[in-house]
Amino acid sequence: MPIYMEISRLHRCVTIVARGQLLPDEIMGAAKQLFDAQVPQFAKLVDVAAASAEIDPERIQRIADLLRGGPDVKRGPVAFLINPDKGQFARAFAATQSERPVSVFKSLREARAWLAGLEEAERRAAAGAFQSSPWSDPEREAVMFRHGQKREVPIRQRRPAYAA
Repeated sequence: MPIYMEISRLHRCVTIVARGQLLPDEIMGAAKQLFDAQVPQFAKLVDVAAASAEIDPERIQRIADLLRGGPDVKRGPVAFLINPDKGQFARAFAATQSERPVSVFKSLREARAWLAGLEEAERRAAAGAFQSSPWSDPEREAVMFRHGQKREVPIRQRRPAYAA
């Protein structure tokens, strides 16, 4: 089979590797499987460097529409690994996407670094100004035990030393 797909729910990522001459129906079938897996928010690494396909812009748009889903669905980034002499499908697909980051790379290392950087930025944004850890949880509670007595201790929010 010229298209291989691996989904990691733990790491929230999808890896797709395509090899050889791809038929439009094979590409649409892989897109349907991806849609059925319900992983639109996962990061996707799509390696089409050793693949080629004759696919018209109308079908590319249908694939993009299928994968787009509903308007309220968050979509994860897509990194395409391409052969510099090819990659028409990847570039055409990227042109259909405006609501999520899509980029084209010539190196697997660059593609992975880009996805990791986006993931780290998202994690930092979700954690706010503080790094996420049990000690930065604003909902944490403190209790002191002394001589058999229990006393609630208020938690003070501290500003980081580097904040202006």
